[in-house]
Amino acid sequence: MKKASRRVTFTVEYDPSLVLEKDILPIFKRYDGDKIHIIKGVNDMYQHCKNCHELKNEKEYNLQGGFDQYGRKKLRNECRKCQNENDRILTLLKKENGPPSENCHLCGKEKKLFLDHCHKTNKFRGWLCNDCNSGLGKLGDDIPSLERGIKYLKGEINDKD
Repeated sequence: MKKASRRVTFTVEYDPSLVLEKDILPIFKRYDGDKIHIIKGVNDMYQHCKNCHELKNEKEYNLQGGFDQYGRKKLRNECRKCQNENDRILTLLKKENGPPSENCHLCGKEKKLFLDHCHKTNKFRGWLCNDCNSGLGKLGDDIPSLERGIKYLKGEINDKD
């Protein structure tokens, strides 16, 4: 039986006097309607999109969802154009592959599931929980890396390999 989840939202007010010296970073403000966001970085900075690899102005990037402990936000690492294209692909794959199953296709646990797909071919692979999806992603969605991980767990790899 699935537990009902309740989403709690809150806003952290940015107070520069609370920022520890080791955490001081350049910041700038972005206005979004009636909200002012404090963003890590500098106004008119440029960064590379993780998908298209183009160098683009910060205005081409949306904000990440959460705040850090000081109330600052970060820019996403993919530009709006790539983010919109990825959202379009996910919507299409969800429509084509129906609602998620009850259990994660990898670990079998009953958890909230997310659509997993190949980012190179855009082919649907299955429905995974966040832990399994993140684990595969952190190993590069790459069979040689997973095989190396299996060897490591079996004790077949030592510090000389």
